[in-house]
Amino acid sequence: PINYSNTQLLWNWNVLSLVSSSSQLYQLSQNIDQYSLDILGVTETHMPGSGSTLLDNGSLLIHSGRGDGIKRQGVGLCLSKKVRNSLISYVPTSERVLTARLHGKHLNISVVVAYAPTDGADDGEKDRFYNVLSDTLGELPRHDLKLLLGDFNGKVTSNRYGFEGVIGGESLHSSSSDNGTRLMDFCAANQLVIGGTLFQHRDIHKGTWRSPNGLTVNQIDHICISGRFQHSLLDVKVCRGADIGSDHYLVRGRLQIKLQSVAKITAKRHDVPAIEHLRNSSKVQEYNVALQNRFDCLANEVNLEDMWNNFKQTVTDVSMDVLGKRPRKVKEQHLSQTSKNLIEQRGMFKRRIPLQTSIDQPTLNLIN
Repeated sequence: PINYSNTQLLWNWNVLSLVSSSSQLYQLSQNIDQYSLDILGVTETHMPGSGSTLLDNGSLLIHSGRGDGIKRQGVGLCLSKKVRNSLISYVPTSERVLTARLHGKHLNISVVVAYAPTDGADDGEKDRFYNVLSDTLGELPRHDLKLLLGDFNGKVTSNRYGFEGVIGGESLHSSSSDNGTRLMDFCAANQLVIGGTLFQHRDIHKGTWRSPNGLTVNQIDHICISGRFQHSLLDVKVCRGADIGSDHYLVRGRLQIKLQSVAKITAKRHDVPAIEHLRNSSKVQEYNVALQNRFDCLANEVNLEDMWNNFKQTVTDVSMDVLGKRPRKVKEQHLSQTSKNLIEQRGMFKRRIPLQTSIDQPTLNLIN
């Protein structure tokens, strides 16, 4: 029997954009809470530059994008509030590759998030992508459990001949595209297994991308794992109900491993007096009287440093006593209730799509 208390859910999602509107990060936070997205690799974020962002729900988003400011490509990794303290380090390699290292109980995990060029891109661009990806994996610690998440824009065959250690027989497709062949060759060279081909599911839970007209479904987003840890990957399937305005579905993987927090030195939060209360004339008078009384009680100091320390401490103490502590500023929501209702309506519409033979495109355009 599987002890699910020691399992970790991995997620992979092409979100199309996280900067197109103010609702994108709000929807990401909502999905993280609703689906327990503890470790989520995201592609096509369109976020320029690199860095980290703390989301409204306390989750951490680290991202890597283009350095020229153009909002294209981009990859990222979301860590929920529960697991974000497991982060040891991360490296924003390029707008197509990001790596992060997480602290595990028995071994550490190296996560690589990648976004491959489309099948129609020229061979030179594809070669450069896989060269960077190969160099990135080569620099990871040898004994780490390695995970490769992302949108590889490649269909992988279910025919295992020649790739028995790389794929299973449960792929959605009977033949590979050029990108799919490149991915299989890369995994074979780096002892990785493509998780979405290992587990038996209905076809509806294998396809990760659906065309705008709803007629074409492909399995092009993948979760790969080190071959020596293949048996730690318990399942990979698609969750079709999650919605962020993307034509890609959310991919879920279940990994049997336990994470631990990294011991960190937390900076002490300094309390700040609410000086805005000094706009009130009666409060000003009270403050001046308290300050004068406190200064009258001070002993005369000869040393200049001691005089300054006494003055500073007296002003601070009186300010906190009379004015009180300034409350933490609550981050304002920039979305109106109308926008939130439209997001919920679009999610409900999307969850009905698998039951329909065709997509009601005018309705979808209206709520988008």
